[in-house]
Amino acid sequence: MTGQPVRFSPTRDHGVPGTPDGAPKLLFVLPSLGGGGAERASVDLLRGIDRQRFHITLVLFTRSGRFLQELPRDLPLYDLQGRQSYDLRLVWRLAGVLRRENPDVVFSVLRYTNLITLLACRLAGTPARVVVIEHNLPSAEFALFGGGRLKAWFLKRLYPRADVVAAVATAIARELTTVYGLSCDKVQVIPNPVDLERVKTLALEKLEQPWFGAGQPVLVAVGRLHPQKGFAHLIRAFSSVRQTLPCKLVILGEGPLRDELESLIASLGLADDISLPGFQPNPYNYLLNSAAFVLSSLFEALPTVLVEALALGVPVVSTRYSVEPDDIITDGVTGIFVPPADEGALAQAILRVLQDHELRRRLSANGPLRAADFATERVVAQYEALFERLSRRSVDPAQDTGPGPATTS
Repeated sequence: MTGQPVRFSPTRDHGVPGTPDGAPKLLFVLPSLGGGGAERASVDLLRGIDRQRFHITLVLFTRSGRFLQELPRDLPLYDLQGRQSYDLRLVWRLAGVLRRENPDVVFSVLRYTNLITLLACRLAGTPARVVVIEHNLPSAEFALFGGGRLKAWFLKRLYPRADVVAAVATAIARELTTVYGLSCDKVQVIPNPVDLERVKTLALEKLEQPWFGAGQPVLVAVGRLHPQKGFAHLIRAFSSVRQTLPCKLVILGEGPLRDELESLIASLGLADDISLPGFQPNPYNYLLNSAAFVLSSLFEALPTVLVEALALGVPVVSTRYSVEPDDIITDGVTGIFVPPADEGALAQAILRVLQDHELRRRLSANGPLRAADFATERVVAQYEALFERLSRRSVDPAQDTGPGPATTS
């Protein structure tokens, strides 16, 4: 079922070896399996769900992305062969899959996918229960990328059609209810799962980068080279830090700002002190060997890499990337907060972490304890309970009592 348009896809047996007849059927929908945090979390969720209890089928708008190789080998997959930009053909193609698969629960990831999925469910006339998940604050994303009025209109019109709107952070849930008018009993807070054992295992792989272990402390940042991540502010803050304390900075990731960031680095005379090695499939050995992890984002929802750094006991300096960043970090206990885009405060916080050994010890000790709350098995259990409850409602409408009030992890 990969590599061909939906209308030409062969039919298949729904059965998965070892899965009991009558098990709820889940249909996951994602745009692709690119290298983002939402896709990483989705793969961890797909790998973690008990295949003895659920039939699972995956639909990708485009069969591409670095995480494809991490999918379970026997997972049925549809490739809708959509375009990279907005593609309304996907509504009809996904509706065809819905009619063919007749799932009990549809689970959609990322806002563009959510809107397409909700339209396709309406077109298909499916009785399936629908869960859409929000990974970012809509208002912050609209402000950065534009088109906010139209996007907000679609969100307000279509999201009420979902049975549950999952939010990975409390701030997102609050905005969805207070700004976009969703009822509180429709929104549920469930964080992204993080495979902590995988993170710890990969962190032990040998790291070839010569800066680590060479005497100077090395700071690490991870993320797409995009304005949202605030890397220009981090580079200028690092320039100030470098005047006080010899150190290095490695920014892992790829994106449209590479040329601009490289020009900034050159203009500040930091070409020998800042490295942009691109996307790294294993960022964890970089994190483990770093003196501190720095998150400089202008906005985030629930940045998975922050949890991963905590799990490895790496001291963290982070912007207050949302109105409620305490979903992960407690200031002074598991990390140090600074305002977004405040380069002076960011530089001071980095110097404080590098120079205050007792603070570093405390942050390192507390991080793994906090990260345990996001372990895959804990989050997967929340989703399995949600899917089972919704699948029972799809069979027996008398059990339709709503998803329950918004909750946190």
